[in-house]
Amino acid sequence: MTVRSKIWLSNVLMVVIPIAVTVLAVVLGFYSSVGNYWHSIETMYQDENGIQSAQSLIYTYQEELWENNWGNSAQPGTENTRIQKNDTMYYLENKLTKMGYHFLVKKDGEILYSNISDQDMETALNTAGSALHTAKSLTASLDQVSVIKNTFTYEQKEFSIIAVNSGEMDYPVESYFQAYIVRYMMILLAIFFGITVIVNGILSWWVSRSVLIPLKKLRQGTREIREGNLDAEIEYHKKDEFGQVCQDFEDMRAYLKESVNQRLENENRRREMINGVSHDLRTPLTSIGGYLDGLLEGIANTPEKQERYLKAIKTRTKDLERLVDSLSDYNRLESGQVKYHMEPGDLKVFFEQYLSIYKEEARQNHVKIRLEAPEKNYPLKFDGNEMKRVIDNLFTNTIRYREDTKSDVLIQLTRHLENARIQIIFQDDGPGVPKESLPRLFDTFYRTDGARSQSGKGSGIGLAVVKEIILAHGGTVWAENRGGLAIIMELPGTGADKKKK
Repeated sequence: MTVRSKIWLSNVLMVVIPIAVTVLAVVLGFYSSVGNYWHSIETMYQDENGIQSAQSLIYTYQEELWENNWGNSAQPGTENTRIQKNDTMYYLENKLTKMGYHFLVKKDGEILYSNISDQDMETALNTAGSALHTAKSLTASLDQVSVIKNTFTYEQKEFSIIAVNSGEMDYPVESYFQAYIVRYMMILLAIFFGITVIVNGILSWWVSRSVLIPLKKLRQGTREIREGNLDAEIEYHKKDEFGQVCQDFEDMRAYLKESVNQRLENENRRREMINGVSHDLRTPLTSIGGYLDGLLEGIANTPEKQERYLKAIKTRTKDLERLVDSLSDYNRLESGQVKYHMEPGDLKVFFEQYLSIYKEEARQNHVKIRLEAPEKNYPLKFDGNEMKRVIDNLFTNTIRYREDTKSDVLIQLTRHLENARIQIIFQDDGPGVPKESLPRLFDTFYRTDGARSQSGKGSGIGLAVVKEIILAHGGTVWAENRGGLAIIMELPGTGADKKKK
């Protein structure tokens, strides 16, 4: 059963069950002691000859007769002195006849209408006496005869109705209780039932709409996801339970989209890594194969050539070994297998010691280094060995990809006092890289087109290793062109903690 059907059924049962229980209770009560009370009420209105019912009917319709007929009748003595028998008159006459009564209508003593026979009037006089003409209102009953008179005055005119039941009717008298009270009760019950059905219908439509609309949107959303469309948003922003479910669904869709994008990005990186490894392995392997063919085919026919070929093979083998080592280091860093030994230290002292040790190697590689660190200290918690690997890779890249025979390198240290972060800028005077390549410099095996043609110079892993180490220290790294390539690293310093102490 659908949700819509359940809502409609529940609302129908909310109406039907109370009514059915009420009717059952009334029926059971009618046949029990409660029924005696009902019989007493009905008996009260079913008096002999229905005198009270007839009296109530006459009293109810006298003003209506005036408004519809009496007020427009001609004056006595004129050409038209009788009441025109309209619908109201016919109705009153019919109802009184069913109760066994005949009646006449007088205006200022002049008869306007009468269906009472002379015998009925004689019977009425015998029952009510002279009061029939003198009394304003009366109710008299003797044996099976009943007499009713009701008089009222309007605009200085006196109107009276006299009704007589001679007790000679052969069919039962209609009860006023049955004719009006029960009828009105049934009408009220029908109105109540109709209003209840309408209200329940409106509420059922409103509730079902508030349920089915978000369900329909969720269904459409799941269909879109199943078909691979992760961009289809659910437009439902109401602050209710379904709004929360739709928001959770949106969060799930966004998470799935991010996961798929990440998977595609990882797949592209893996594809590029495989292409990079293949490319970088192919060059030294091709070179080694060529030298080996030269040895086997006797091209290197002198001891000097053979020694040169063997040295070349050794050099290419070291290139392969270096590539495998770099790839192994990167995998360990990216997978989190490397355990960092973070210790508090001073970054300025670290660079001064590093440059002191590297000074001779820098001279041999024609690298001129300048350190700018205006602050007295740069407190930082870091792993000295891994930080040394970062600087080694940056110097290696500078030397490998420079276009000149010498290099100028500037290392700048900056400390931000407001947030205690330390910025390291490693800038060379090389050719830089195209602007569109800057965001991808730290991807594994990524190299610009110019660097790709010189694959023997590097593996394309160095900057990826730099990024992993900086991230492990809680920092960020990016690249800019500043008259050369500048690698900028920001790390969380410990200066703020010292101030708090």
